[in-house]
Amino acid sequence: MTPDQARLLNTVEYHLQGGRAAEAAEVLERVARELPDAPRVWWYRATIAQMRGDTASAETALRRTAAVDPAGPQPLAALGELLYELDRVDEAAAAWREAHGRDPHFLPSTMSLAQYLIDTGKSAEAIPVLDRGLAGGREPGLSTMRAQANTELGDTPAALADYREAVAASNGSAQAIHNLALALVIAGDIEAGEAAAREALALQPNSPSLWQVLGQALVARDALAEAQQAFETALTHDPQHPGAHRDLSQLIWMRTGDVGAALARVEEALSKAQGFSPLTVVKGKLLEYVGDLDGARKVLGEAANLPGAPNYMLCAASQVLLGSDRLQAATLAAQAVGRAPRDTFGLATLAQAQLAAGDIDGAELTAGRIRKLAPLDQHGLALQATAWRLKDDPRYRPLHDYDSLVRTAVIDTPEGWPDLASYLADLTEALTALHGHEAHPIGQSLRGGTQTNVRLERSEHPAIKAFFKAVDAPIRAYIAALGQGDDPVRSRITDGYRLAGSWSIRLRPGGHHVDHLHHKGWISSAFYVSVPTKVSDGDQGALRFGMPGTPTRPELEAEHRVRPQPGLLALFPAYMWHGTDAFDGDEPRLTIAFDVVPA
Repeated sequence: MTPDQARLLNTVEYHLQGGRAAEAAEVLERVARELPDAPRVWWYRATIAQMRGDTASAETALRRTAAVDPAGPQPLAALGELLYELDRVDEAAAAWREAHGRDPHFLPSTMSLAQYLIDTGKSAEAIPVLDRGLAGGREPGLSTMRAQANTELGDTPAALADYREAVAASNGSAQAIHNLALALVIAGDIEAGEAAAREALALQPNSPSLWQVLGQALVARDALAEAQQAFETALTHDPQHPGAHRDLSQLIWMRTGDVGAALARVEEALSKAQGFSPLTVVKGKLLEYVGDLDGARKVLGEAANLPGAPNYMLCAASQVLLGSDRLQAATLAAQAVGRAPRDTFGLATLAQAQLAAGDIDGAELTAGRIRKLAPLDQHGLALQATAWRLKDDPRYRPLHDYDSLVRTAVIDTPEGWPDLASYLADLTEALTALHGHEAHPIGQSLRGGTQTNVRLERSEHPAIKAFFKAVDAPIRAYIAALGQGDDPVRSRITDGYRLAGSWSIRLRPGGHHVDHLHHKGWISSAFYVSVPTKVSDGDQGALRFGMPGTPTRPELEAEHRVRPQPGLLALFPAYMWHGTDAFDGDEPRLTIAFDVVPA
């Protein structure tokens, strides 16, 4: 390249930096006649085409850049981003994969490829991609993404190790410690999570998100007054912070059962908010979960009908309107999906609205899109199966073969107790001490009862520790009895399993679980610690399967029930809709639940 040619190309770049596409194109064509196959010429052509909105020419130019520069990863990385924006996702992934092959240490393509694999349920494939990138040296972003992949795979120890590596690689940045603190709290290592949150706060004392994480850790160890203060401190730094408002309002509701008190800070912040606010959804969801459906519909429906309402508002309003205005629910969800066609939450909202409106073919198609984007998403599978059931499609029944997929067993008496009744009495005492709230949480299936905050598998209480030893054999027996197959349950069988969370529910008389599923699970469970005598009357207190947790047209009823008894463990696929029938009397029902994922 001559000095004149180099000067002209520098002039092109100068114009591009100033946003002057026409001037850049004029100069570029002068040098392109002399350097027709120069990678820089084709790169600038792609840039000019993108500035002009000419995606077809941009794609051609990027492909040509990659051809004339066979070693460089940058044009393929850019091509992948362009194709992704055009919703040509498989082609985008191929471009990122080729760029990664050229240079695995080039972060844009390596991170885009890994994120694509994680988002599409291929986290196991993302790990070697990230490992090749990390072979070039420490990189906090790659370690953080590796942690995300391991989290999706259910490998909590590996994910925590990755988050710790990100902290080391970033020289202890507040953001990396923040990520580690949140992961520790979610994993149930509350003491370490709280310590990490406080360490990050020493670096960023004005971070509302860090105060929120600290509050979550304090909730998890039942330091509720301190947790409330942490959430309130977060709001002093950002009075509009949606996460802190959500956690604070839920905590006040669960401690008091007082809706007005729970919403006081939210209402105050909303009165000062400008434009659309996520706090509208916080308020609407709280009203919905405490049973004020009319109030929730009014709050969310009015906000969603305003011009320019953001997608999160459209989806929240659609969900709460499913039972009252199905056409409007479908309209709002379709509008959200039109804006973000690859957002699985929006797609699930649309599929629910389509089922409610009787558009079964549309729901089947939408759920299929979810499954393509996120094959392990249990919600997408449940919605697709519901559409198949409504169509009497033969693909439904194998997914709901209750005889082979729902199994029960009474656990053996753990070592150290003379009989099962004595053990269950001690377990009841240990769990009851953990149920300190007055009301059910927001966003969960529980109505009319309380749920524990801590992950039970991390408890040191002898009775609770003994429980997880006692259920190991039934879990392994369940997996072994499944046999081999390519269905969504059997195809995931490995040599082992991990728990992906465990909790206890204490239902008051009249309480129940609305029908739901476990989005991130594989095998779900219900273990009955103590059971009211009323459950012997008909279906009272029964665990039911097959009644969708979303309205359908026509309506669908439960297909299978399990009658509770003390010491009984029920295991079933996480995608199955399940809920409980309410029960009368004056005795509570105490259970443990956990999710299992492949190891």
